[in-house]
Amino acid sequence: MTTERIVFLSAYHDYRTAKRASIHPLANALAQSGYDVSFISTRFSHLSKRKGDSRLFLWDRANRIETVDGIRCYLWRTAFHPFATGSPITDKVMELLFPLYAALPNRDVDRLFAEADYVVVEASVAAILLRRIRRLNARAQIIYYATDRLDTVGAHPFVRRRLVKDAGLIEHVSLRSSLMADDFAWAGPQRLRRIGFGIEPSDFTNIGRSPYPDGVRAAVSVGSMLFDPSFFREVAPAFPDVQFHVIGCGHQFEAPANVTIHDEMPFRATLPFVQHAAVGLAPYKFAPGVEYLSESSLKLAQYEYLGLPAACPDFAAGTVSSRFGYRVGDTGSMRAAFGAALSRSGTVAPRRFPTWAEIGQRLLHPEAYADTRLNAA
Repeated sequence: MTTERIVFLSAYHDYRTAKRASIHPLANALAQSGYDVSFISTRFSHLSKRKGDSRLFLWDRANRIETVDGIRCYLWRTAFHPFATGSPITDKVMELLFPLYAALPNRDVDRLFAEADYVVVEASVAAILLRRIRRLNARAQIIYYATDRLDTVGAHPFVRRRLVKDAGLIEHVSLRSSLMADDFAWAGPQRLRRIGFGIEPSDFTNIGRSPYPDGVRAAVSVGSMLFDPSFFREVAPAFPDVQFHVIGCGHQFEAPANVTIHDEMPFRATLPFVQHAAVGLAPYKFAPGVEYLSESSLKLAQYEYLGLPAACPDFAAGTVSSRFGYRVGDTGSMRAAFGAALSRSGTVAPRRFPTWAEIGQRLLHPEAYADTRLNAA
């Protein structure tokens, strides 16, 4: 039997970075399950140096295939890459560059596309390559892996327009949250599936000792998406006996004395900070349509898996009883939510999640799983 080939395509992530998103364990789980997996990372150029891209350490390893964990990794470095500027005038100019970027020659990338049985296109800018994928490969199933809404992550308007026009090229859209469905109505209800996210239990074994001093309570935040530093400036001074640890938020900021800011670190290195914390934090800023984070936030899911109460904006709290929501920008509300979460430390029962291998099968074959239907209980 011929091994099926899967290509993951991302405009933000490389499989080799310390920064992890759901696409990383998903690719790894499918590779470990026997699939032939490649991971292509795009939107990387000299402009990336100005933005402190997490992939910069791979600069000299770009434009060649490197195998890690049995996965072929390819970082496509180009002379330029288009992006959203936030200005209507310059965005209009930038719009002309997206089709040019999508047509840039690359034999390695084209060969991987041509040989694939499945191409999993992660949400956002990578979607501008859909036509290229289909031109090179008429038989591959193209899956749009919708981890985020385009407006929420600030994608250029061109990306959405092109995605809607190319809807017919997509086999199905895999949503991380059912609350994103309206944003993808162009795909039609039969092609919308919710696959959620998974947990790999082996990642959470032998986590190790606490990085915190004995007897000190700690709260931890991991990740950079929509990171709101004001939470720490307003909340930390009200809880001077608590240590606040911020891991991989993407930038430095002036913080109270009981706040420690850490650089990005490998996923497993973050786990002692999370496992031994009293409270998990998800300090998101508000953004358009951000309510889907109540079902799609990976950090909040990890807190649940480890039995941590969490403080987060009310739009991300959803119906989870161990999450304590606050109004963004409201100091009293933020402090009250954190205090309530702190009072629940040690009392939250861990939640079970599917494994990433199980999520991988739902991604490739959602029709075989009734729970992927949006109206499933």
